[in-house]
Amino acid sequence: MFSDLRFIILWWLVILLVGFVSFPLTTKVFSKFYDRGYIFSKIISLGLATYLIFVLGVFKILPFTVLSIVLTLLALAVFNYRYFPTWLKTLKEKYPVFIFEEAIFLLILTAWSFVRAYAPDIEGLEKYMDWGFINSILRTRFMPPADMWFTPLPINYYYFGHLVFAFLTKLSNISSAITYNLAIATVCALTFVSGFSLVSNLTFSIFKKAKIGPILLSGLLAALFLTFGGNLHTVYKVAKINIQKNGHLLLTKDALVSASQAYWYPDATRFIGFDPDINDKTIHEFPLYSFVVADLHGHMNDIPVVIFFVAFLFASYLLPLSKSLFNWFLIIPSALTLSIAYMTNAWDFAVYGLLFAISHLLVSLSKTSFQSAILKTFANGITIIVLWYLFTLPFSLNFTPMAEGLRLSDTHSAFYQLFVLYGGFWLICLPFVAFFRKFKLITADYFVLSLIITATILIILPEIGYLKDIYIYEHRRANTMFKLVYQAFMMYSLATGYVLVRLSKIKLYKLLFLIVFSCHLIYPYFAVKSYYGLKEYRGLWGLEYLKNLYPDNLAAIDWLNSNVTGQPVILEASGDSYTTYNQVSVATGLPTVEGWVVHEWLWRGGYDLPGARATEVQNMYQSQNVDELRQLLQKYNVQYVFVGAKEIEKYPDLDTKNFETLGAKIVFQSGQTKIYKL
Repeated sequence: MFSDLRFIILWWLVILLVGFVSFPLTTKVFSKFYDRGYIFSKIISLGLATYLIFVLGVFKILPFTVLSIVLTLLALAVFNYRYFPTWLKTLKEKYPVFIFEEAIFLLILTAWSFVRAYAPDIEGLEKYMDWGFINSILRTRFMPPADMWFTPLPINYYYFGHLVFAFLTKLSNISSAITYNLAIATVCALTFVSGFSLVSNLTFSIFKKAKIGPILLSGLLAALFLTFGGNLHTVYKVAKINIQKNGHLLLTKDALVSASQAYWYPDATRFIGFDPDINDKTIHEFPLYSFVVADLHGHMNDIPVVIFFVAFLFASYLLPLSKSLFNWFLIIPSALTLSIAYMTNAWDFAVYGLLFAISHLLVSLSKTSFQSAILKTFANGITIIVLWYLFTLPFSLNFTPMAEGLRLSDTHSAFYQLFVLYGGFWLICLPFVAFFRKFKLITADYFVLSLIITATILIILPEIGYLKDIYIYEHRRANTMFKLVYQAFMMYSLATGYVLVRLSKIKLYKLLFLIVFSCHLIYPYFAVKSYYGLKEYRGLWGLEYLKNLYPDNLAAIDWLNSNVTGQPVILEASGDSYTTYNQVSVATGLPTVEGWVVHEWLWRGGYDLPGARATEVQNMYQSQNVDELRQLLQKYNVQYVFVGAKEIEKYPDLDTKNFETLGAKIVFQSGQTKIYKL
């Protein structure tokens, strides 16, 4: 545990120093926030520095090295110097607030790192893909990074968030098998503190004089909803199990414990289409589920980015309305942030573009005429789209979209199921909407209303249509619903704390809020207990499972990471998605001919290429024709051949003699595991 604490502190210090680089700029951007947007300095620095590294790498100007990272941060520091005098004054005045937020960040970073240490394995679900992206990026010299499962093509997915964590991994010089788990904890901590900052500043804008109690309470409650909250499914399902077991709702301790023990936490994210079982399987996850299952996937990586975007929108709306048609203070940062969001999780560009349109229109209507509000919203929105296209061009030049067009939904969710998932938020937010006109309205009211409206639209949209993808008909709406309602959950969560303060004079409402809050915050108990157990502390190193299951493979992976530089191609068995196949390419970042077939099917827009490659990999391991083997090895420029437990399992007719016939030498051997160098 103490050795892990050393890694946590080092990781935290790196993030702290990186954040300080853009702290002066942050105080300028968030000048109307009581905390000057302190926590967002980390997101700004990481976003800007990584984007610069990415663009310069795409155009082969600057390689992805520690020196390049340091130079980029120095360039950002020079840019920030112009705001230094104001920042220094702010630092002297506000340092207790900054220390408070930093302490919360460190506390949650440490706490969730220790939670991860009870089940640190980088294995299962999407972890191989996510970690493989990071390791491939760590080995890359220039962008775009190589697809570790489809040499020699680049990654055809949204990897900017993985690039951010590769950036921090390289700068901290900590093994990626550890930083993977630190990255999960980092997103968790940033989610909590950035949510706290945004909502407490929304509440701060209500009062002419700062009222510490309501400000802190609103921020903390919203941050808890956002980061550690579930939905009403836990209460619903436990009650349903209780009734099924007893014939009626029995509220004795034994009955409740028995029903609770039968509850399975993923059911809260797989409810519509699964209970009851129908031909319309959907996904409706939320941040805590992501933190628990620990896939470092785009939808989770982008949480801090989109919260920053929401906070930036509100900060810009607090300033006097721009007299000119184009508000460049709003346009340029919005376009760049939405570009980073797109390259991290593409759906978020559309989702938060919608939030921009609704919030800008509502806030503008409160300050100017209808015609002017429409014109400014349209003009600024179109300009953002144009700049977004330019900012994402370095990414788009090496990326092929995977969507196959829009379809109308032919099935719809039952209202009671939607209520189980989002009814808690509706109970909190609907009174705010009902009493809206009775307030002495301020900018924050219109902004929170825009969050509620946008979230509700996002829940309705999958009931109307969906984007066609490779998933089978039974799961046709799943991905669309997942990507939209995930953000809806976040927007509702951000609204909760502010709404409580706005309606705090209504005693019955405070009781309602407490009940809903309690129902949502039951979920972490079931999720964390089920996934982690919290009985055996194992540490942050994510490869212990390989040490136990495939020790010879792990030894070979260590040898490759210690002795092979660059990204020469290594041949290993092609495998099914969500298995332990392709552990070598994943753990080393060395590209192979074909990795997880279904994933490549998605990324390459069809099965033909991945299917053909899988056959070629099989032929390379099993073919008795030396000439065919030579041609295939040359075709993919294979320099290393890996023969381990998975290859022996996959190819029963595996024959290594042909590799030796072609001059391959064994450069590593441990048990049955061998590495040949051609």
